[in-house]
Amino acid sequence: MSNRAKSDQSSSETTNLEKAKLIWDEYKYRHEHCWKLIFQITAAVVAVAIIPFTNDEIATSLGYWIVALPALGLALTLFALPRMSNELDLLDKIRRRHRELQADLQDIIYEERRSTFSRDVKLYFGALALLSVIDILAIILVWIPSLK
Repeated sequence: MSNRAKSDQSSSETTNLEKAKLIWDEYKYRHEHCWKLIFQITAAVVAVAIIPFTNDEIATSLGYWIVALPALGLALTLFALPRMSNELDLLDKIRRRHRELQADLQDIIYEERRSTFSRDVKLYFGALALLSVIDILAIILVWIPSLK
């Protein structure tokens, strides 16, 4: 093999390694970003869901208006779901590209199966929305009438 061919091969491997490092950094960022959003949205929704139950006097004076807080949590969840879905789609694309580079550079072959992380996060947000609806119904049907 000529020196030029060796140089081109070495340069190509370096370029692929640099790509792999960039893809890995992007993957780590996206993954951490998704988890950060999951925790932030969960904390916000849970906080506004339990506030109506913390002070009887405020709940009594506000009456049915107290439902606005858990309704805000439901709105936040429904607003976050499509945005999170976009982030998860990006994460899936980056994961696939990272695995392709691992196969090329290190002969690491993953099974051909889709990650369940995206599906699980979407199901989680659906469950969070459902719990918000149940919270709203509990406040309207049980909590407010019990205060009177």
